[in-house]
Amino acid sequence: MEYYIGDVVRLRKTHPCGGDLWEVTRVGLDFRIRCLQCTHSVMLPRQRFEKQVKSVISRGDLELTAAQRPKFDIMEH
Repeated sequence: MEYYIGDVVRLRKTHPCGGDLWEVTRVGLDFRIRCLQCTHSVMLPRQRFEKQVKSVISRGDLELTAAQRPKFDIMEH
């Protein structure tokens, strides 16, 4: 599944603050997510993040995500 910056996801385990909704703030090999209840931020490897996601509550911004990804220029010789 494809994830975007701004997605709100529900994880399988609740955060110690009691919140279970997280906002995706960085995508790539690692994901940065922010708890929507206490604003605590956590970095997770992609594999662990994908395993922990229970459901996607709302979708984020595809254009913002595309702008954050590095662009690779192919150099001609």
